[in-house]
Amino acid sequence: PETGPWKRIERIGNAVLLLGDCLEILPTLPKVDAVITSPPYAEQRSYGPDRRWLENMSGLRMLGDECQILVNLGLIHRDGECITYWDDLRAMLASDGWRLFGWYVWDQGDGLPGDWNGRLAPSHEFVFHFNKMARPLLKWTRTKTNNRKITGTGLRGKDNATKGEFSHQGAFVQDTKVADSVIRVTREMRRDIDHPARFPVSFAENLVASFAYQEHTVADPFLGSGTTGVACSNLGRSFIGIEI
Repeated sequence: PETGPWKRIERIGNAVLLLGDCLEILPTLPKVDAVITSPPYAEQRSYGPDRRWLENMSGLRMLGDECQILVNLGLIHRDGECITYWDDLRAMLASDGWRLFGWYVWDQGDGLPGDWNGRLAPSHEFVFHFNKMARPLLKWTRTKTNNRKITGTGLRGKDNATKGEFSHQGAFVQDTKVADSVIRVTREMRRDIDHPARFPVSFAENLVASFAYQEHTVADPFLGSGTTGVACSNLGRSFIGIEI
């Protein structure tokens, strides 16, 4: 609809951009098939004394049962300890039936120079995958096949015994496959955009290409500089972005 709990609406191709509070807007959205977002997390920014980062995420609980939620989060250290603040997000979503279905790693390339207080130079972040039901992923990454056929035995079972030959023994390896659980994309180093934590378009494209079919709609309730929307535009997916 043209009117709703937002201050402004803009349409760019298959993208709809909404200026407003995601807590008010998310419950009013039509069906979305995937959420791909990188929210401000763990009180890294101030939203007033009575609004924590977790409250910002609470609108995700009201999404449809078939939606796949992908949340990019980084590490936080306080008082010399790594804080697993994402446990709070997991518990909140679990209270409405959302499960932590997958846990992926964003390999950002070489760590930056610095002392890092005795820790190894940070060069990764996480992507947490929540859902209520699984959906087959798109196979879009090229397989290094060289016309190779499948050989050998299967995985070990719980009894530690090796299973027999693969059920598709002797068949040719597929040309494309599901993307890896490690997303290998170098961090964004540009400084010509006024945003403190912009992730690369190719990182967002990896998630869009995997979790959103051509006819699907992707949402980002923490739009920021708009990277997820650009990725959806590049790949021909519909998009809804929200930014306060």
